[in-house]
Amino acid sequence: MSKPIRRALISTAIIFVATLASAEDIRFSGEDSSRLPAFTVDGPWTLDWSAWTEHPKLASIEIRLYEADSGEFVGMIAELKGVGSGYKLFEQPGSFKLVIVGNSISWDILIEEVGAEQAASLKRSADGKPSLLDTAKRVGNRVPQDSFESWRAESDALLLLFDGPRLRWRVSFASPGCPGLDKATAVSFVTPVNEIDTGYESILLDDGTRCYFQRVTPDLLQ
Repeated sequence: MSKPIRRALISTAIIFVATLASAEDIRFSGEDSSRLPAFTVDGPWTLDWSAWTEHPKLASIEIRLYEADSGEFVGMIAELKGVGSGYKLFEQPGSFKLVIVGNSISWDILIEEVGAEQAASLKRSADGKPSLLDTAKRVGNRVPQDSFESWRAESDALLLLFDGPRLRWRVSFASPGCPGLDKATAVSFVTPVNEIDTGYESILLDDGTRCYFQRVTPDLLQ
């Protein structure tokens, strides 16, 4: 049985996008606190992180970046309570280390070197001046507003959106999905408050869990 929708506006401070891993990418996964091995990047690079838990009210995470050789603190990549995900561009190459300070939380970090063209594209998006290609990629993980009336969770990883009896959209979430979605009786659909007519980018469960869409596809029979 499908369920009615709720809408919410939440400010987004970080650009959230989806990337594909290649053989040269660096990935770290773990739980709670950890000091990760040093890694080296030869050009602009991105850090794509996600954090999840079965106990979002108890969970917290900080992701800190340091220079590997000197140990100098570079900056705080993420600091939050609950769950979330984010994506950040770094233009300077070098050797670095990550320190995770976490409580009751699991996390996954993907580090990927990017070319100058992709780095420039990400900067345009951050400056609010996306190219047509930037816009197409961003819309690919958004659901148009007022395009559906109800929803049904097939699992924690798949959400179905309906216009009356007709299926309109299939929404998938990155691994491990959206914890608790398959048992949720109500969700809020969220669009960034600093953007206009861009559609929904995530959902918010009643326990505070926020899950960002990885892929949005229209139903083939609509």
